[in-house]
Amino acid sequence: MDIQRKNNKLFFNIKIRFCFLLALAFIFSANLADAKLSKQPFIDSEIFHVPRGLETRVNFWKDVYSKYPMSQAIVHDADDLSIVYEVVDLGSSQLSRRDRDRKTDRVKAKYRAILRKLDKNKHLSELSSEDHRVYHLVKENFKKAARNIRVQIGQSDRFQRGIERSGLYMDEIRRIFRNQGLPEELRFLPHVESSFYIGAYSSAGAAGIWQFTRGTGRLFMKVGYDVDERRDPILSSHAAAKLLKLNYQNLQNWPLAITAYNHGLNGMKRAQKKIGNDFAKVIDNYRSNSFGFASKNFYAEFLAAVHVAQNKEAYFPNLNIAKPFKKSTVRFDDYVHIDTIAKHWNLSKEEIAEFNPSLRQPVISGEKRIPEGYVFQVPATRLNSLAALYNRIPPHEKYPSQVHSQWHTVRRGQTLSGIAKRYGTTVSKLKLYNSIGRKNQIYIGQVLTLPGRGQSDRPRSWSKPVVPAEEIQMVSADNIKSVDSGNGQTVRYRVRKKDNLTKIARRFDSSVQHLARINSIRDMDALSPGQWLRVPAGKVVSISTEGTVVAKLEQVKSGGKLKSGDFSLEVTPGEEKISQRQAGQFKMANLDLMNQKRPAFRPVSFQANSNNKSRVGRITVDFDETLSHYSEWAKVSVRSLRQLNKMGRSKSISVHDKLNVPFTHVSPESFEEKRQEYHKAIQEDFFNNYEIKKLVVRNIKKGETLWEICNDNNSVPLWLLSSYNAEKDIRSLSVGEPIVIPQIVPSS
Repeated sequence: MDIQRKNNKLFFNIKIRFCFLLALAFIFSANLADAKLSKQPFIDSEIFHVPRGLETRVNFWKDVYSKYPMSQAIVHDADDLSIVYEVVDLGSSQLSRRDRDRKTDRVKAKYRAILRKLDKNKHLSELSSEDHRVYHLVKENFKKAARNIRVQIGQSDRFQRGIERSGLYMDEIRRIFRNQGLPEELRFLPHVESSFYIGAYSSAGAAGIWQFTRGTGRLFMKVGYDVDERRDPILSSHAAAKLLKLNYQNLQNWPLAITAYNHGLNGMKRAQKKIGNDFAKVIDNYRSNSFGFASKNFYAEFLAAVHVAQNKEAYFPNLNIAKPFKKSTVRFDDYVHIDTIAKHWNLSKEEIAEFNPSLRQPVISGEKRIPEGYVFQVPATRLNSLAALYNRIPPHEKYPSQVHSQWHTVRRGQTLSGIAKRYGTTVSKLKLYNSIGRKNQIYIGQVLTLPGRGQSDRPRSWSKPVVPAEEIQMVSADNIKSVDSGNGQTVRYRVRKKDNLTKIARRFDSSVQHLARINSIRDMDALSPGQWLRVPAGKVVSISTEGTVVAKLEQVKSGGKLKSGDFSLEVTPGEEKISQRQAGQFKMANLDLMNQKRPAFRPVSFQANSNNKSRVGRITVDFDETLSHYSEWAKVSVRSLRQLNKMGRSKSISVHDKLNVPFTHVSPESFEEKRQEYHKAIQEDFFNNYEIKKLVVRNIKKGETLWEICNDNNSVPLWLLSSYNAEKDIRSLSVGEPIVIPQIVPSS
C-alpha cells in the first residue's frame, strides 16, 4: 500500500509539473506570437511580388514614374494599359492646364476618329498606314476603345523630387511601420499619394503626404480649425500605419488592404465577398461607381513605386536626397499667440509654419492661438531647450482658452457701424477682415467674420473667394441674344408667354421702373411673346437645350477699378474656352456668399415656448456632417442623439434631415461656432488649392448619377455643387433639369 501510495503521489507531482510546464509553454508561445506580431511584418515582404494578371499595369506605372516626365502625356486605353497610342510632347511641364488639355484633346480626337473608322470599315485595304498601326494595336472592340481613351501625364521628374524630399522623413517612417509589425515597403506609399509633398491637397479634401480625408483622419488624428495633424508627415505616418494595419486585419490580403487605403475598407470588403481574394479578378469583375480607374490601379501604382524607389540610383543618377534633422520640441501648457512665439524665440511666421505644418492658417495669421497641448517643434540647430524657453514667456502672454471664432449673419436693416458697435470692434476692422470696399456695402444673409481678442489686424488673405451662387439666374438659351458693350452691361432677353415686367424684373434682380426706362416702355401691359428687351446682365446664365453652354465671367469696371463681388455673366453657346484673365476674376467674389443658404451657417432653432427647460434645439443636416460630429460639438453621446431622435442603431442621416440636439453641456453659440469652423476649414483648404475655371450649365442626362456629375471634372465636392444650385435638392434631380456645374482646376 505504501509503495502504491508513493507511486500515486509521484505520478500526481509529475502530472502537476507537466501541466505547469505546459501552461508556461502556452503563455510563452502566446507572448512570442504577440511579440512577432508587433515586431515583425505580418507576412514576408516577398508578398509584394506582381500578381499574375497585373504585369501590364505595373509596367505601365513603372514607365510613368521613371521614364516619362511631366512635360509628356501618355495617350492610352483606360482598361488595357498595354495599348499606348502616342506619347505627346507638351513642350514644358509648366504648361497651363488649359494649354495642356488643348494639345491632348486634339490627339484624343484623332484616335477617336480612327477607332470609329475602324469600327465601321471592314476593308483593310482602304486603311492608311496609321489606321493599320492602330488596328494591330487594338485588334478588336474598336467602338469601346474609342470611348476608352485616357491621358496620363508623366511623373518621373515629380517622382525624383519625391525621393529627394522623402529623405527628411523616411528613416522615422520606417521605424513607425516596423514598430507596428508592418512590411516596411509600405513606407513608399506616399510616392503614389503625394510624392512626399506635405502641402498636397486633393479636390476631395485629402491632405498631407498620406492624403487622409477629414473623415478618416479624425479616426486617428486631431483635425480641427486650428490644428490639422494630417499635414504633419510624422503624425500622419503613425495614423497611416494604424489604418493599413486595420485594413489588413479585416481583409487578410495585402492587395485588397492597400487598395482599401484608396477605395475604403467597406468597399473592399464588398469586393472580397463578391469576387474573392484573386486581385486580378477583383479588378476585372468588381462593379461599383466609385471603383474606377484610380482604385483599380492603386495597387499596381504602389508596386511600381516600390520597384522604382528601391532601385532609385539606377533610374535617377546623382540624386540629392535631403537629410533628416534633429528636432527640439515642447508641449504647450497654455494657449499662446503666434506673435508671442515669434517675438520671444526670434522666429518668423513663415519659419513657424514651415517647422509646424499641422498649424492651420488661422493660427499662422493670428486669428487663432497655438492651442494647449500642441507639440511645437523647430530644428535643434535653431533652438535648443525649448521647455526652458517656454517657461520664460511672461504669464500674461499665456491664455487659458482659445480665441473664439465669431461670425455674424447680416439681417435686414443692419449696417456695418451697428454691427461693429454690437461686437465692440470697429468698422475699419470689419472691412479689413471681410474685404469690404470703400462704400461699406453689405447685404442680407452675408456672413461676416468678426475680429476676436488676440487676433492680428490682418485680413484673411489666404481665403480665395469664388463666384457667388447668388449671381446665377437661369434663363432659357433661346431667350438670350447678345451682350451690350456699353457701360450698362445688359443682355437682350426675349419675352416668353405669361411674362410681365414684374416677373422679368424679379428674375433679373431689377425693378419695373428700371426696365421700363432702359427699354423706353410707356405701356407696362403692352408686352408680347417674342418681344426683345434689354435686361441687366449681372444675373444671367443661359441653359442650353442643345448641349453645354459655358458661363463666362466679364469684368465689371467702375472708374477703372474693380468692384469686388460685382460681376456679369456672358453666355456663348458652344464655346468651351475661357481666358486666363476671366478665370482669375473668379477669385474676387466673397467666399461667405456661398454660405447664405447652407444649414450649417443658420442659427439653431428653438420652440417659441420660453419655458423650454430641456434646451433641445433643432438643426438641419448639412453636407459632410455625421452624428459623431454633432456628438463632439454638443458634448453628448451618439447614443443619446439617436434616442432623442428615435433613430435605430442602423439608421443614418442625410443632408436636409431635421435633427434635435440637446444643449445641456454647451451653449448653442458654442455648437454653432464649432460647426461653422468645421465647414470653414473645408472651404478654406479647398480654395487655397483649387479655383473655378468656368461654370457649365447643362441639363441632367438620363441615367446620370450625382456621383458621375461630381467626378466628371476632377472631384467637385457636393457642398460646392449644392452652393451653385441652392434652389434645388441636388440629391433628387430630374432628367432634363438644368444644373450649374463648377469646373475646377488646381490653383496655379
